[in-house]
Amino acid sequence: MASMSHASVNSPRTRTSRGPLALLGVGALILLIVVGTATWLAVVTARLSSDVLTARAARTAASDELETLLDAETGQRGYVITGDPSYLQPYNRARARAATDFDQLRQSERANRANQPRLDALGRAANDKLRELALTVSLMQAGKRDEAIAEIRTGRGKTYMDQARAQLAAIIDDAEATAGRDLDQLTFDARLLRTVTIVGGLFIVLFAGAAFRLLLRYIREAVAARKEVEGFNVTLEDRVARRTAALTRANEEIQRFAYIVSHDLRAPLVNIMGFTSELDVGTRALQAYFADETAENKAPALEAANQALPEAVGFIRSSTTKMDGLINAILKLSREGKRELLAEDVDLRRVFEIILASVKHQIDETETKVTLSPHLPMVRSDRLSLEQIFSNLVDNALKYLEPGRPGKLQIEAENKGQNVVIKVTDNGRGIAEQDRERVFELFRRAGRQDRPGEGIGLAHVRAQVRRLGGDITVRSKLGEGSEFRVVLPRSLLIEQSVTL
Repeated sequence: MASMSHASVNSPRTRTSRGPLALLGVGALILLIVVGTATWLAVVTARLSSDVLTARAARTAASDELETLLDAETGQRGYVITGDPSYLQPYNRARARAATDFDQLRQSERANRANQPRLDALGRAANDKLRELALTVSLMQAGKRDEAIAEIRTGRGKTYMDQARAQLAAIIDDAEATAGRDLDQLTFDARLLRTVTIVGGLFIVLFAGAAFRLLLRYIREAVAARKEVEGFNVTLEDRVARRTAALTRANEEIQRFAYIVSHDLRAPLVNIMGFTSELDVGTRALQAYFADETAENKAPALEAANQALPEAVGFIRSSTTKMDGLINAILKLSREGKRELLAEDVDLRRVFEIILASVKHQIDETETKVTLSPHLPMVRSDRLSLEQIFSNLVDNALKYLEPGRPGKLQIEAENKGQNVVIKVTDNGRGIAEQDRERVFELFRRAGRQDRPGEGIGLAHVRAQVRRLGGDITVRSKLGEGSEFRVVLPRSLLIEQSVTL
């Protein structure tokens, strides 16, 4: 009896069944490690992103406070020098918003204990400066111009302003340093997440593939042996038909899933974790089948091997691939944001002529009439960024034209003070009102999803435009067309460009 039991435990069938289970176990462990690491990195990324936004808010609030003090001082000086009451308008506006700007600065720095002494010192200096300004203005209004000038010549106002400048400069430098460190960490985390995802995905695919091959070999042997004993079952054809239909439905599900997978980092993680459960269910079914050597019904085991496990492995592979694509998109934006800008004289008309020449075949195919204004101005900006911005807008205009309707593409510009407004107008499918802001969000697309794309083009455009110190908006009517308006400074100030 002992000898028989020993032979049963170490039979080829038992050893064959343990192999796939061991491989599945290792694969599941690696998957859990990947999911855990990715989840942890997602949490860290969210925290770092929040810190970057907070630092930028502090930088903006400090700049607003400095601008307010300068506006107040400018109005006061103009009034004292000329006696013209119109100079009191900027002075009064600045005084009215001084307290609000300072409150916003204090609110943005609420969690930064290191800057609290600076804020206290800034508050005292700003209040002293505003009182000095109010004193000189009241003396002027009372007809005591000489006393007002004498008060200015004491230098107290300059001292207060210098103190305020020093504190604001320290706050801005601290915010810049914090944002820079966090952005570097975000880039590192994104690369780490991509590496972990790719390596883990490869291991999972390898282990799952090996396990699947062993399972298929065992199942083929088991089916062949039972067929010799039992013969052909009268219901075999029906079972095969049902399994074929199930596999067909599974393949259709895989195709649908490939089209509706969400464009964010959380969706692939959710999919991976969900199909980990499918692997667990399939493993349990196989374990139950292998444990019962007298089992007559092999349908659950065959279904797990032929349907559940391949389906789960296929979805995990597509999710990791999608995650890698999304991470690559994020890294692309990150790298572009860190590229050093080069200010040079750029002829916008020449830029558009090169872009239009590169897409001439699309223009001809869509019978698009292109109108390029002869009065496009010269700007001093980063040439590569401008080429990428307007190439994307022109490409989108041609991509989303209405089929069967000759296209129209109009490019023009107008001067707005120190800025230039470039308008790219088409007669394409247009954008619904609720989607006009959404199209600029990362991994978000609007309207019919009948064109290839990841939803990063316009997000990249907005990031580049804002880095050049401008902005982009869209006016559109569904079914009639869209007008993208790019506002850019005529001359790029590198030291004031926005780092994204």
